[in-house]
Amino acid sequence: MPADPNPGNGSGVADDDDERRTTMTAAEPGPNGSTSPRGRQTAAGAEIGALIGAGFGLLFLIINTGQFSTLGRTLVIAVGVIVFAGIAVLAVRGLRRNRGGGGRLGESGTRGRREPPFGRAYWIIVLIEAVLLFAGARLLASLGHPELGVAWVAVVVGTHFYALGRVFGLDRFHVLATVVTLCGIGGFIAFFAAAPAFIPVISGVISGFVLLAFAVWALVPTER
Repeated sequence: MPADPNPGNGSGVADDDDERRTTMTAAEPGPNGSTSPRGRQTAAGAEIGALIGAGFGLLFLIINTGQFSTLGRTLVIAVGVIVFAGIAVLAVRGLRRNRGGGGRLGESGTRGRREPPFGRAYWIIVLIEAVLLFAGARLLASLGHPELGVAWVAVVVGTHFYALGRVFGLDRFHVLATVVTLCGIGGFIAFFAAAPAFIPVISGVISGFVLLAFAVWALVPTER
């Protein structure tokens, strides 16, 4: 039999096949059939977290626009409802896609189910937050300053995101925590500056829009 003129051809073909397989699996189809880098996924629990954050953001807007004119209150709430509706659509689509796709990509890049992020640590944080909200609001009311309740709520809600950032492993929660906490502090500053009318605007309305904005950001994929 004639000798193979390319004795290394067999291993070369195998190497080419491996390279093609690596190239094909380096990107995974997105929700519309497009490809995206492996491991770029929304954080575990992002959809539920976005819905919760957006719900509270909308609630902040509804509660703290009572002093606005009818037109102003309608516009603010309308914007909040539209943003919330968009977040809800994206979150529900994400939840459906994740259920049908076999779970998120893990740290190793392999697909698999992860432990639910809303575990014991999360509920402990929520319990502490609820106690602080109730106790602080009652104390401020007993001191004759119920108008500071919204500022206190913003401070507590803001600081609790520092703890949630640790639990979820998301640095962006620390940004949210800082902004909302500053909104709460701004409400206290307005009180001591003899401008109590600005408390619901600074600590309530602005905080509401911040929560809605970060709910959208929560749905942005990150490198996992």
